[in-house]
Amino acid sequence: MNRFRAGYPAIVRKIIGGFAAVAALAAVAGCGAADAPDAEAAARRFVTAAERGAADEVCALLAPRARDAVGPQGCGPVLAAFPHAPIESAAAWGDEAQARSAADTLFLHDFPDGWRVTGAGCHPRNDQVYDCSVGGR
Repeated sequence: MNRFRAGYPAIVRKIIGGFAAVAALAAVAGCGAADAPDAEAAARRFVTAAERGAADEVCALLAPRARDAVGPQGCGPVLAAFPHAPIESAAAWGDEAQARSAADTLFLHDFPDGWRVTGAGCHPRNDQVYDCSVGGR
């Protein structure tokens, strides 16, 4: 009986630690699930603006670094390089998100003023690296 009592606190600590880990993962997953609709809406606005040829709106939806990378030629070339296909799904992890269409993948970041596109026209090079025609990952 003493051996059981001696081991009991360690077992309880492991169980509590396991519950804490599950709760932490659920909290992170919950944040991503809550943010995904906002990220998806921003991705849809970007695609819609590109379809309409609204270069100024496309530029406004780009993250600062992606917009700077476009350079002095402006966002007109972005419209030509970006495949226009409706967004089919989006997933968010904290302040990062990925939106997918049948034609490509968009990457987004949640800035204080909302979600902005950090990479567009992205296609997987391998399991972890994407090549993007606009911005990049």
